[in-house]
Amino acid sequence: MNKKVMAVAVAAALAAPAAALAQVTISGKFNAEYGFASQMDTTSNFSRDSTDGFNSGASNIRLAGEEKLGGGNSVWFQCETRARWGVDLSPTQGTSGICDRNSALGFKGAFGNFFVGRWDTAVEDSSGLTRLTGSTGWDGRQHLLTESQDTSNTATNIGISFAQRVQNSFNYNSPNFSGFQVNLSTTSAGSALNTGNVATQSGLKGRIYSILAKYEGGPLLGYLGYETHSDNQAVTSGGRDGAKENFLTFGISYVYGPVKFAAIYTDVDADGIVAGTDVTRSTWQIGADWKVTPAGTVRFVYTQADDYEGTDARAALADQGAKQYSIGYFHALSKRTTVGVYYTAVDNDTNGVYNFASFNTANKLGDNASAFVFQAVHNF
Repeated sequence: MNKKVMAVAVAAALAAPAAALAQVTISGKFNAEYGFASQMDTTSNFSRDSTDGFNSGASNIRLAGEEKLGGGNSVWFQCETRARWGVDLSPTQGTSGICDRNSALGFKGAFGNFFVGRWDTAVEDSSGLTRLTGSTGWDGRQHLLTESQDTSNTATNIGISFAQRVQNSFNYNSPNFSGFQVNLSTTSAGSALNTGNVATQSGLKGRIYSILAKYEGGPLLGYLGYETHSDNQAVTSGGRDGAKENFLTFGISYVYGPVKFAAIYTDVDADGIVAGTDVTRSTWQIGADWKVTPAGTVRFVYTQADDYEGTDARAALADQGAKQYSIGYFHALSKRTTVGVYYTAVDNDTNGVYNFASFNTANKLGDNASAFVFQAVHNF
């Protein structure tokens, strides 16, 4: 073979992987929160009145790529991994694994976007649209809005969570029709479920069905979502497995001059632990971001979890609700970097056991907590 031709062939072979790699993007977020907290006492009577610590919740690194297939169609992938670099044990930082956040392989075009993998359900994916606070961290509110209040207190725990990032999921996002869009998601029977059970356990099917309709145009954003969990919990008391839960949520935000107003409402309706019983709970949040300068924003957010109601024995305990509120100032150093300082507090009712997101929930009934937090966020 001609040496020049061989050189060209070798160069092309070496260049092909480089061209493919050039289409892969690296992005993500690093979040650092350092807080001083007046913390709750625990049910073990271990008193810890004050503490300080880091939280790196929602930090992540993302690899993504897309290949054009022609005709307006393309195939894409994403591998997103937690980057929880903090070592503080309270709040719990969790463990990291490759592609343990939203990660999928998909096809998209004029028909919409279809993808499979580990991904937030349609309802969970919407939760941040009008929630001004984060989902985790010192001021995270996801546990108030979408989860049962306590996973360790047998008097109050009903084991419900709609903050789901499930594996073995099938997802479809419709095209955008003048601001309107519908997102759908479901799971196979072998999904990782909110209680850690698997479909091989007797009585469990493991299905999750989730739908979201949203509109975004100009200063207005609104959504309506519904999700149902079909036989994905093991409820052994009374000999009954496979309780079912339904979740309804809607949110709205509106920008008026320098102020963005936002609100969320959620409602849970679930089977009780014993056949023929039920339990319900509603929560809501209101808040506002006010741009006091081109780079500076003042934020106020109030969230309330109402009492559990219904015929289930765990709803019989009155005054299990709670409120969490915060006020803070956030300053954009650039388009990618923001620093801020805020105060947040959890105010439990007499029998409420809510705490900061990701903190130990084995605390005494009716105890309260507050924190003063410094934050820095960099997106790359």
